[in-house]
Amino acid sequence: MTEDLSDDGAAFLAMAREFPLRTCLFTFGLPAFALLQLLNGLYYDGVLPYVALLAAMAVALSVVLTRYQLATYRRKQLVDAISRDA
Repeated sequence: MTEDLSDDGAAFLAMAREFPLRTCLFTFGLPAFALLQLLNGLYYDGVLPYVALLAAMAVALSVVLTRYQLATYRRKQLVDAISRDA
């Protein structure tokens, strides 16, 4: 794999091609969970500030996990490239 992964978008798409399930879970699963929690809180008259805080934290966790997985993927690609060259 000789792609230039210095661009976040290109690296994310390459990671999504190689690990589609993991990428979808971390990138789209937690925000979907947050949306469902908001809808649940609205439907059952939950305490909206707490529900909104939970949703915001789930989205923030999704961002952090996705960026961590992207960094791990980039590091693995660099180590593999160095191993092939050596």
